Amino acid sequence: MTKSTLSRAFAVVALIATLGFTHNTATDTKTLCSGFVPENDMKIPVGLFTAGGITEKQFNDVLDRIEKIFKADVERMGDNLKINRLWSDPTVNASAQRSGKTQVLNMYGGLARHQATTIEGFALVACHEYGHHNGGAPKISGWMGSWATNEGGADYYATLKCLRRFFAEDDNAAILKDLDLDPVAVAGCEAQFTDEQDRLICMRSSLAGQSVANLFQSLRKESTAPNFGTPDKRQVSRMNDQHPETQCRLDTYFAGMLCVAKENEALSNSDYKAGSCYAPRDVAGVRPRCWFFPGK
Repeated sequence: MTKSTLSRAFAVVALIATLGFTHNTATDTKTLCSGFVPENDMKIPVGLFTAGGITEKQFNDVLDRIEKIFKADVERMGDNLKINRLWSDPTVNASAQRSGKTQVLNMYGGLARHQATTIEGFALVACHEYGHHNGGAPKISGWMGSWATNEGGADYYATLKCLRRFFAEDDNAAILKDLDLDPVAVAGCEAQFTDEQDRLICMRSSLAGQSVANLFQSLRKESTAPNFGTPDKRQVSRMNDQHPETQCRLDTYFAGMLCVAKENEALSNSDYKAGSCYAPRDVAGVRPRCWFFPGK
């Protein structure tokens, strides 16, 4: 092997390592290795008492609805939807993968049993994993990752499109009636939407965003609580395809909630503006610059 050939080989290996994917050529399976939360060694087995989390029935109810809502959409694309319901697995995470023409969601019971997880939060996790398959641009860079919407994009999709359809089947006024909602989130929802159902779904999405943000804080052992009123002020100089920081992810959920684009407006795999909010046209609901870089 020549020196130049060896250098190219090392470059390819380095590229694959940075993507966070595995590719099994025998089964044409491409997996997002990083999962919904950063890799961690926490395990919450079945039967371990925790204050909080959701039940096995609630776990399955959420996934039943995800399957019912999106199965036909996936089949129209020429794909199949498969949700692996891994209730007995203690892993505190979730992941997405493609296997041929099958869109796979791996949903673990350990995450569902975490004390920060609510029904709304778990629905957001499922929406995020589904969003890796169907969240449009921006895609994870690199030839092996080109099928997947990046982490921030999947977060944005979860509240921009998926949770709106998921919560539309509920009596959200009754669910929210006696709950103490974040006043910043409520004010944002009221400012953006005139339709009462849209407002209620926006407000309920704030519960989902706060649930998973609290999960991130717990797993990362962070002392500062994520808050709708304390947005991340950082601006990246290039696209961040990996997990943004905790506050940045909450900001992304908030942006998706507040975007006035309709849930039935199609997204694009190449144009991030399609079906979403973007600067300078929109003031509210745009992808946060703490992970998103629009380019030139």
